[in-house]
Amino acid sequence: MRLVGTDSIEIRLFGTFAVRIVDGDDVTPTSRKAKALLAMLAECDTMKRSRRWLEDKLWSDRGARQAQGSLRTTLHEIRQSLGTAGWIFEADRECVWLHREAVRTDLGPACQDREFLEGLDIGDAEFNDWLIQKRVAYSDQDDGPSEPKFTDRRVAIQCGTPWIAGSSKSAYAQMLDDQVAKIISDFIALSHCTTDARKSDLIVRTSVDETAQGSLVFAQVVDTASDEIVHSDHFFTDGLSRLVGNQETVGRFCWGFADTALERLHDLGDRATPAALRSGFLQRAMNDVLSFRAGRMENSLSVLDDATSHLRAGLFFAAKAWALMSIMIEGHRAEDADGIGEVRALLRLAEESSRGEAMVAGLSANVMAVLLQDYETAATLARRALRENPNNLFALQALAVCRTARGDFEAAYRLSCHSQTVAALTRFEGMCNLHHALMCIKLNRLGEAASAAARSSELLSSYRAPKRQLIALGALEDSPQDIHEAVESLRRIEPGFELDRYLFDRSYPTDTARDAGLLDAVKSRMGLPGKG
Repeated sequence: MRLVGTDSIEIRLFGTFAVRIVDGDDVTPTSRKAKALLAMLAECDTMKRSRRWLEDKLWSDRGARQAQGSLRTTLHEIRQSLGTAGWIFEADRECVWLHREAVRTDLGPACQDREFLEGLDIGDAEFNDWLIQKRVAYSDQDDGPSEPKFTDRRVAIQCGTPWIAGSSKSAYAQMLDDQVAKIISDFIALSHCTTDARKSDLIVRTSVDETAQGSLVFAQVVDTASDEIVHSDHFFTDGLSRLVGNQETVGRFCWGFADTALERLHDLGDRATPAALRSGFLQRAMNDVLSFRAGRMENSLSVLDDATSHLRAGLFFAAKAWALMSIMIEGHRAEDADGIGEVRALLRLAEESSRGEAMVAGLSANVMAVLLQDYETAATLARRALRENPNNLFALQALAVCRTARGDFEAAYRLSCHSQTVAALTRFEGMCNLHHALMCIKLNRLGEAASAAARSSELLSSYRAPKRQLIALGALEDSPQDIHEAVESLRRIEPGFELDRYLFDRSYPTDTARDAGLLDAVKSRMGLPGKG
């Protein structure tokens, strides 16, 4: 990154907050809100926060417009106070950040001799909640090894009891216990499955009652700290053996059940449990990414930064790499050398922090295949994840992309179908349908592609990618009106969208449709042959 100034700054976060130019003057801003904003940037690993996150933390008692105006005023004050070092502090429409290479802080192993941001309480409940969490976290680091923080220990998830032939516990029920517990475990950093209920944080229970008419499957997840049922569900089948023999159908039930349980887990009254805390970070981040709205997608990065301040786990680093990839693909950030470098660094941290964890491998494989196009590494990671859980959505998608790159289109199609089926009862359904639509376009299964893209667009109203495919696929119906409707739908969520750019600008993200010849079909239907 090219530096546009020569000054660098030091930020003191422990004791009385202060900012000074290295070997120079004190440049600490005067207002408490400006100090708080700089502190929240400096404390974050990336030194970058979304505008929305900052507004929520510093002006939570104000309306959106008032908060935006207050933020602009505070940004101006900070720039003025930094003087010649002002280049270090930047903002755009979505985010505010410090150039990390020019900033030193007193964060580190020996920094806890004084209170974090001593005396910097301000009149906002959201900021004060954040500040209390940070003070507790940093003071805990000074306690010594005899009392480890609860976030450092593994979360234990009981998945039934060891199955013995002839016991009252059905092997089918035990298999469902295992599948559900593995999926939940994958989404909670540093967790593992166990059969010891006395030391478990969560218990997964499944029972199967078989009758002459069929089988009733009943499942529960119980939080042992509160003794509350996190989630329960059931289904009836007239052929349990056929159900269990179909991995995709089992995966759909187990993923749907686990996904709902994880969403509800962090809404329980006792939020201080490791399972609820870690799940809460990841659920908020995933939901922000899957909103496909620029501000919320950026906010997911700050949520995951907060997660790593509680627990330095590979899962959070891999999830952040996946979130960054999603932001780039949606066009909310440039896919440039700096962004790619940050993604690679996060993947390295993920591997170093949690080597061998299935969900870390699945998320990393997805990023490696889709963004970095390192198909060999992606395939290795995806297979590692699928050995632990054959229904890992991210690994299935990654392996499908790798098989496509290798020319094994039928295997790629089967993997994509598997991912689409498993995701059908989860929040990932829209994303997986878009992935399947792109796969079907490449394989000339255009009717199936149109159905998948329409389902994705229906589920995720702010997701631009499926609407882009629907414009191209609309040409198959020989109806210019359908194309116009798809264009208007996209224009509502993509400011400045123009059909000419979609059709003729090769930098616009329509490579799959363009390579399949669908854009030429649109030009023909619209009476624009030969242009561009």
